[in-house]
Amino acid sequence: MDFDGLRPQAVQHIATRDEEKPVSLFDFEVVEIAERGWKDSPRAASLLNDRMAIALGMFLFLVPVPYGANRPLAWLVAIGIISAMALVYLVVFPILSPRQPMQIRNYWKVLVPGLLAIVYAMMQLLPISFGGVMELPSLVLPNSLTVSPSATVLGILRMLSYALLFVLVSEVCSNRRRTERLLKWVFFGIVAHALWALLSLGVFNDTLLFQDKTDYVGYATGTFINRNSFATFMGMGMVIGVALIVMDIRMPTHRRSKRSSKHKGITIENVFLMLLVGVIFGALLASASRLGLFASLLGAWFTASALMLRTGVRVSRVLWGSVLAGGIGLAVILTLAGSAVLERLVFTLVNAEGRSEIYRQTLDMIASRPWAGFGLDSFQMSFELFHTPELSTAFVWDKPHNTYLTLWTELGVIAGSLPPLAAAIAFVLMIKTLRDPERAAVPAAAASGVIVVGAVHSLGDFSLEIAANTYVFVAIVALGLARRRYQNRGRGQ
Repeated sequence: MDFDGLRPQAVQHIATRDEEKPVSLFDFEVVEIAERGWKDSPRAASLLNDRMAIALGMFLFLVPVPYGANRPLAWLVAIGIISAMALVYLVVFPILSPRQPMQIRNYWKVLVPGLLAIVYAMMQLLPISFGGVMELPSLVLPNSLTVSPSATVLGILRMLSYALLFVLVSEVCSNRRRTERLLKWVFFGIVAHALWALLSLGVFNDTLLFQDKTDYVGYATGTFINRNSFATFMGMGMVIGVALIVMDIRMPTHRRSKRSSKHKGITIENVFLMLLVGVIFGALLASASRLGLFASLLGAWFTASALMLRTGVRVSRVLWGSVLAGGIGLAVILTLAGSAVLERLVFTLVNAEGRSEIYRQTLDMIASRPWAGFGLDSFQMSFELFHTPELSTAFVWDKPHNTYLTLWTELGVIAGSLPPLAAAIAFVLMIKTLRDPERAAVPAAAASGVIVVGAVHSLGDFSLEIAANTYVFVAIVALGLARRRYQNRGRGQ
């Protein structure tokens, strides 16, 4: 018999049945188990990531429900949920997979600017002399850099929850299957919100969560109060849908046939996706948001163009296709929502004077304290120090309708530029991903298009200052940056 051919398990099994060894009640056989419970278990780590991805998908679907999470109570609930999820994950995962390094080490260039902005916001709470504003009585002069310490504390907690969400998504979505699955869940969730918005507008008598609206009557807002914030939310979903459609059409076919085309082309699956994108587009048109529509179309165009170039389409064809798609899109817009959008464009000229005036007064604020800022989330209180009669006093101006101006006002020019810098770095990294044929293209293309939507719309509105939009934005950006390990597509962690 060839004993060398026996498997080690068999040799061990024979050795334990040695009858010549005297039997003792106190001699016990030592048996090693390959999978030692939950500790150092790749299977358990993968299961944890799968379950956490489901939890993240549910969170991103539900967080816009309470008025776009634009209330302090909604902030606190969202902060609590994200913190609990992060605590569980960061404690349990190292036990299940102690040799797995954290994925966030690959994205420190994106994370560090955001963390520095948070650190500076914390410094604004220090008892530092408040200067650089018009003369105020000593009794009301703040004893810190921030005008409203309580608002700044809440803003810091909210920003920390954004950072935790970025870390969670980056760690959980470490393989291609889970990344693309969560991206699709986000898309389907936004489709559901679009359907609800259309039902609320047309079936439930234009209500907001079954309550009568006080603002934006006659326009789709979904669960949001502001139609422009809702439009940005729809725009992010439309960009993801366009990425899924284009990549599915351009996907190489595996059939061995005499067809000249090497790509799948139009299928039932991508026709279904087109219908879902049409639902989102319909809700976007029903919002009648001018800048929201423009930013969404620009982001969708960027994503589609990037994926077509990635899959070998010539630049000239992309350009001609863009012109054709632009003409068709304009015709569709004028046909479906021409009156509403044109009416809003006419009123743009009427409202331009008021918008330019708030920009001018906000720039005066920034000039008075360009480096220190007035405190995170403190614009509403600090603006009253500079509010002059040239701007209507019939409204409470809690935001300057420009996210960049908001950041520079509250955090100063340097610290306030850090969050946009983080987004710009993420955008550059995604472009590098799209140029690498070994990396998955859909998440990076979708996320880069979403950054375009947010960056453009932030020039004239405050959509990314709404918590629900920011949570979804951060999650999509993290998905676009996540490094998929191709060797672990199946049961990979």
